[in-house]
Amino acid sequence: MTASKFITIKVIDKDYLMLHFRDGEVHYRDNGTGPSAYLGHSFAEGDDTTVVFGERLRVSEAQKAGLWTVTSPDDKSFGKAQPLAVWRKSKPMNFDHTLSSELDHWLFLRLPQSMKQGCTYQVTIPSGIGADKTQASIRFDIWNNLSEAIHVNIIGYSPLETKHAADLYQWLGDGGQRDYKSLEGKGVWLYNVNSKKKQKVGTVKFWQPASASANEAGGKSLIGTDVWNIDFSASKPGCYRLVVEDVGCSMDFEIGGDIYYEPYRYSVRGYYYMRLGEPIDPAHVNPIPRQPQFIPETDPKGFTVYKTDFHPWSPGWRELHTDVWDEPHFKQLKASIFWQHRLPGNPVNTEVKGGHSDAFDWDRHLAHVSNIYDMLLPYILSGGKLNEDALGIRESGNGIPDLIDEARNEVDFFSIRDGEAYSQGVTNPCADWSVMFQAGCTTMAAWANAANCAMLAEAFRLNKNDSLRQYYTAEAIKAFRFAERQENQQLDDRQDIGSMQMRGRDFRQMAAAYLYNVTGDEQWEQLFAKEDYQVSIATVWTAAAYIVCPQPRHYAALYQNLKAAIRAEAEKYNISHVNQRPSRRAANDRRWQVSQNLQLVMLAHYLGDKAQRKQLEHIMFTEAGWALGRNPGNIVEMTGLGERHITDVYSTGRNDGAPGTHPGQTPFNGTETWSPGHNGGDARIILAYCYPNWYNGGWPRQESYFNQRYFWVNGEFTPRETMRGKMALLAYLYAIR
Repeated sequence: MTASKFITIKVIDKDYLMLHFRDGEVHYRDNGTGPSAYLGHSFAEGDDTTVVFGERLRVSEAQKAGLWTVTSPDDKSFGKAQPLAVWRKSKPMNFDHTLSSELDHWLFLRLPQSMKQGCTYQVTIPSGIGADKTQASIRFDIWNNLSEAIHVNIIGYSPLETKHAADLYQWLGDGGQRDYKSLEGKGVWLYNVNSKKKQKVGTVKFWQPASASANEAGGKSLIGTDVWNIDFSASKPGCYRLVVEDVGCSMDFEIGGDIYYEPYRYSVRGYYYMRLGEPIDPAHVNPIPRQPQFIPETDPKGFTVYKTDFHPWSPGWRELHTDVWDEPHFKQLKASIFWQHRLPGNPVNTEVKGGHSDAFDWDRHLAHVSNIYDMLLPYILSGGKLNEDALGIRESGNGIPDLIDEARNEVDFFSIRDGEAYSQGVTNPCADWSVMFQAGCTTMAAWANAANCAMLAEAFRLNKNDSLRQYYTAEAIKAFRFAERQENQQLDDRQDIGSMQMRGRDFRQMAAAYLYNVTGDEQWEQLFAKEDYQVSIATVWTAAAYIVCPQPRHYAALYQNLKAAIRAEAEKYNISHVNQRPSRRAANDRRWQVSQNLQLVMLAHYLGDKAQRKQLEHIMFTEAGWALGRNPGNIVEMTGLGERHITDVYSTGRNDGAPGTHPGQTPFNGTETWSPGHNGGDARIILAYCYPNWYNGGWPRQESYFNQRYFWVNGEFTPRETMRGKMALLAYLYAIR
């Protein structure tokens, strides 16, 4: 091959064709061999190879419309014609370890006259543009031509939905938006892939102008064009595609009662692959989980965890102006501030094991507790319906629901102690992986442990597992009583939990609410009720405890006010935005566009009457569908799931015998600059490859995924920021099937 590789030709609609070319690609060693096999943050020579297919596409020549010809053997009125224009977008779709990339190019040919249904059109590719093919042909058949302009949930739809969300729009690179005003009123059809039956289900309707993107979270232009709706109704199970008159069809999707099972399963496994301490056991879990295990005195050999008194409220912590949990990795061991804060006698902790890593790191600290809460929330709101025990984690088949097992792993990790006291967490290792440091103990950590264990006890109550309910109830009370005895209660100190914060008193109140549920002891209800409580996205789990309470409620006014506040806050934070946004999204994270925090909507749905629940189900299904393919890239914003998904992110799962990185994980897709220069913290390196210009060329911001392994600013993630809300939402939608 000696030129840019022709990938495919597609129909955008009757007036536009799209041709896709690729200059080169990165091939990764993913066979589980060599010195980097299974290891995170390891690179060995030969782990990636950039293959350039030959001459790169001559983009300036490729955009000269007069060089192209389009003919049709059976559309006699078409004859031999030249496109009116050739528009282009180009972007890098993977990088090698030197932070270099080749480009993918999409050319959009505006035809001089419309194509006709059933006719074939042949494109002569100009010989001077550096492509490996000279001809490409396609038959215009709306029932079988996949059009990138049609945007659906490519996983599928639940029969519970009264109206399924789907959209029509297309950004044409430097050609701007495709204007579909002339197609308003055209028919929308549902095509059964197996039976070939066709059913008209709607028409094309205008929804929002591109300017309405100012109403998106953070004011981001996620779509970049005007948007038309092509919503439809259908409940009969089957495999379908959505067809739009004069345009084409969507990717195939399913309608079925269990349609959210796979998204739910992948989300749970995504968390599993963030764990530390998991063995290599491909007979039970495949792909291999992240290595090394960082188990003291076991793996790596000689690995040690020193206890310290240094924590986020210690003098000097905030003055470091960095992610302090990473500090030991970037210092000589004895120069680390944690080394200097080791406890007298240099005691070690030999029991530190498990927990979910922060990102493509190994630190585990108190900010992660929100992962526990959002894994358990759908289980609790559904009354314990999520009892699947074969999702593909190590504990599958042990008789405990895998969702609970995954949350329990984190709960158990945070029992790390120094005597009776509770630690804030464990740092990243030093550069040679020989040492980590256990952070100092705080009252905040004790309050959080009380909340962790109490919520887990509630899940075991619903699971009718009395022994584990009793165990975690006792652990919650132990942590609560320890915190009560401390001179510094930290009730108004704030703990980050991922894009939001909780106070010490918030953890205390949450623990009390769940302890009342599992014990029936009114002292806990009194402790819950005496604390002023404000419903918010950062304290939603406390409200959940009281609305599902199985015990008599002795504070009727508080309960009624709580229900009203949940509905009002869900309306304010999520629901009110949907009809103002081109995307119809309810998620409201101004920084991370991939997060999906709809916990308040879930609580409002739990409380609602039949009509209210239907309305809120539509809100939740529509939001979930966005990340499952109803977006500009027609891609699942998660690794591994679905026909078209993100394949590579800055995470584990490299060189492990399975293609791509670990499944079930959602990257930041960030475009920020964290560390200026030629390094993985500067997204400007990626964006400089994009055409048109990323900043002022009209790019849909959703397209900030690049399937790359080396830029942490773009491809990394923390579960507490990008995964936990999605975990809760997808699990809940599966639970209410």
